Amino acid sequence: MTGADGSAGVLPAQAIARSATAEPDLGAVVREIERWSRHEPSLDAPPLLLSATAYGALRELQQTDHERFGVVCGHHQDAVARHLGPVLREIVGGGSPSAAEVRMLSETARADPIQAAFAQGGESVLEQLRVMTNLWPAFSEWWGNYFPDTDPGHVPVVDLWQFYLPLGQWIARQKRGHRGDGLFLMGFNGSPGAGKTVLTTALTVVLNHLLDTATEGRAIARSGDDWYLGRAERERLRPLGYDPGVPGVSNRSLPGTHHLDWLLRNLAELEHGTAESVVRMGNFDKRIDDQPSGPDRYYEVRGRVGVLLFDLWFAGADTDIDPARVPEGLGRRVAEHLRLWRPVFDRMDALWAFDWPSFEQMVREREAQERLIEQRRGRPGMGRENIRSFMAYMIERAWDWQTVSPIPVNRAVTFRSWRDTNHRMIAVHRGDRAS
Repeated sequence: MTGADGSAGVLPAQAIARSATAEPDLGAVVREIERWSRHEPSLDAPPLLLSATAYGALRELQQTDHERFGVVCGHHQDAVARHLGPVLREIVGGGSPSAAEVRMLSETARADPIQAAFAQGGESVLEQLRVMTNLWPAFSEWWGNYFPDTDPGHVPVVDLWQFYLPLGQWIARQKRGHRGDGLFLMGFNGSPGAGKTVLTTALTVVLNHLLDTATEGRAIARSGDDWYLGRAERERLRPLGYDPGVPGVSNRSLPGTHHLDWLLRNLAELEHGTAESVVRMGNFDKRIDDQPSGPDRYYEVRGRVGVLLFDLWFAGADTDIDPARVPEGLGRRVAEHLRLWRPVFDRMDALWAFDWPSFEQMVREREAQERLIEQRRGRPGMGRENIRSFMAYMIERAWDWQTVSPIPVNRAVTFRSWRDTNHRMIAVHRGDRAS
């Protein structure tokens, strides 16, 4: 790898990344990102590309110029893949990093606000690389199975180093510090299609490498979707407003459409689990829009669980509300049932909250999620118009947004995150929840 070429007329990477006192010019930062997306591989690039300056520019564009934001995000992703990806891929493949590469990775880690959000301080880059190298075979195998069309060379090694591993280490530290012999429960809030299930499932791969599963228990990821009421039970809710109004579109998703008692029983069983435990969890099948029968009736968890990563699109929403303030109808029913989730939300040791995009973007992301499910299961899913009707029911019609919202307030949030157009993290901020 070479150093920066110092081209005339372009603000050098180090000058931008180290500009701590002056606000960098947005145009200059964007030009630098675009330049690195075309430049030959260089160790000078990553400290800028993963800096607060670069991510700040992306966030500014996200808020002010969505069309340009998508273009620049593409350049940024290309640049990171070009300059950092090969270094990390060679290391996880068994290569020894050079002194220059170690210096670059150390400088990049110090500059990167995403890694800093989870860092304890004092972590050695060489130790992080050792852990990542040992984890890589399991992570890359899982990624290839979850995304079957992924080229092996495109498994996101940068995301593992920058995001999944540091967050997994944070969870492992919190579990050991606060729930050493018990169950650490972390919730994940986000709009449909935000990436909650991918994140939680990937983290279980990381955590089951970091934890001593024999003494600390293993990590599992489950979705609140698994505890939906069966179709017949939900049919009885339609007169109460739980009805999208379109034939063939499910009325699941909202507070009031879950078997909450079953979920609470499962949480208690996990809390007191042993090596001999067998916990029968919900296993809702969206293909048939029902709880299955036969051998798939339950999702069985055997043995001790030390970490539960629980994704629910309204996880951590404020339950301290007065339903009487909500106009009569579906919104009031949702507010009434949301209050019943308080024991689950109060039990959470931490809460991750994805950013909530516009309704149109949510529809696009939910559609992309449906296409991924089709790819994995080989069956057609919901069409575009049905997705829009379903989303209108669960997002627009069901919530009196002035009074009650599925988005958690900051005092309940441990981490709040923002994504780019390719679902990469571009900002992670600490919420007001104590940890």
